[in-house]
Amino acid sequence: MGTDHGVEQAVGSAVAEFASVLRQRSDAGLLLGFPSAPFILPLVADSQRRFLEYADERPDHTVRIKRCGMGAAAKWTVSPAGAVDAYELAFKLPKHIEEWISGIEEKERQRSLKNKEQFLSTITLYRMNGAGVRTYQLRYEPSSLSRTRLIQS
Repeated sequence: MGTDHGVEQAVGSAVAEFASVLRQRSDAGLLLGFPSAPFILPLVADSQRRFLEYADERPDHTVRIKRCGMGAAAKWTVSPAGAVDAYELAFKLPKHIEEWISGIEEKERQRSLKNKEQFLSTITLYRMNGAGVRTYQLRYEPSSLSRTRLIQS
């Protein structure tokens, strides 16, 4: 039980330190995302203003997630499913996950989709907002077009 408390304190301290840095750079386009996975996603907004305008109106919304590139060079993007041009958040996955996705070329698309469904189905973002914290939920729902292409592959 002491170990859980120690981990909780360490994570809390790291998040508080990160939040302090973000407050000092309030115009920074970096957000922390907490997916349904054992890792944290630093997300870079193409325009923090556009992201906040959209997300403040719709704090819980559906997104599409795309992967560009291969292996360690792969970049992932998130944008609202209903308004793709409203904002874009970019991130990279941990190296070992990208290596697993790219490990077998003919299974890359299938593994990429599995990763989205299993680990990226819900991404929770927290943002310091004055004295409080604002929470956003980004929910990935696979499109029928992607599923049709994957089944035909």
